[in-house]
Amino acid sequence: MSEMMNEESKKIIDRNLGDEWSGWAGDLTHYEKEIKEGRALFIIIYLASLTVFTGLTLFAYYMISLRLSAWNPALETGIKYLLTASFIVFYIWSGLLLLTVGSGRNFLFFMSKGALHLEWLFPLVYWVASVFKVSKDRVMHSFLRVNNALVYAAGRNLKSKSLLVLLPRCLSRETREMTTALAQKYGVTIFTATGGSSARQMVKSCHPDAIIGVACERDLVAGISDVSKKITVIGIANIRPEGPCKNTSIDLKEFEEAIKFLLKI
Repeated sequence: MSEMMNEESKKIIDRNLGDEWSGWAGDLTHYEKEIKEGRALFIIIYLASLTVFTGLTLFAYYMISLRLSAWNPALETGIKYLLTASFIVFYIWSGLLLLTVGSGRNFLFFMSKGALHLEWLFPLVYWVASVFKVSKDRVMHSFLRVNNALVYAAGRNLKSKSLLVLLPRCLSRETREMTTALAQKYGVTIFTATGGSSARQMVKSCHPDAIIGVACERDLVAGISDVSKKITVIGIANIRPEGPCKNTSIDLKEFEEAIKFLLKI
C-alpha cells in the first residue's frame, strides 16, 4: 500500500514540474516537442503588427484632430509633424532591421551589440498572431531566430571578455553534462538558474558583456526583455520531448557555435 502511495506521489511531483509552464495540461499528443520556426514568421507578423499600430494611431489622430485644430491649431500641427517624423524614423529602422537579418550584414550602424528590444510591441504581435491561429511559442521561437541573426550580423567585431552561460534546471543529465563540458572547454562561466530572479542576480554579480541563454521560448524572451541593452544576448530554445520543465535538451552544435562566435575562436 505504501509503495503504491509513494509511486503515486512521484507521478504528482513529476507532473507538477509542468505547472511552471502556463497553459500546460500534461497532454503530449497535441504538444509541440520541438519547435523549428524560421525568422520569416516573426518578420511577417511584426510587419502586420506595425501596420495595425500605424492604422490605430492614425485613426486616433483623426478622431481628435478636428477638436485640437479648433482649440489650438499650432498644437494640432505639431502633433501631426511629430507623428509623421516618428513613423518615418520607425519604418526606416524596421527596413534596416530586415536588411540586417536577411543579409547577415549590419545595416543598423549604430548598433554594435545587444539584444532586440521590442517589448512594447509584443502584446500587439501576440494578438495579430492569435488572429492567424499562430501560437505564442512559435512566434517567440521565430523572434529568437531574428534576435540571434541580428547579434551575428551586428556583433562581428565584438569579442566577449566575460561570457556567461545561463542554463535551466530542466535539462536532462546527459545534456547538462555535455553543455558543462563545452563551457569548461572554452573557459566560460556557467550557471544553472532556478528562476528569473536567480538569473538576474547572477548577471548583476558577474557583469558579463555577453550571455548565452538556454531555456524555453517564454523564459528567453522575458530574459532578453530584462537584460541591459549593453549586453549581447544569444538565446537557444530547448527541446521538450517529455513536456515542459522535464528532461529537456538543446542543439549542442548551435550552442558551441554561439560560444565560439562570441569568444571569436
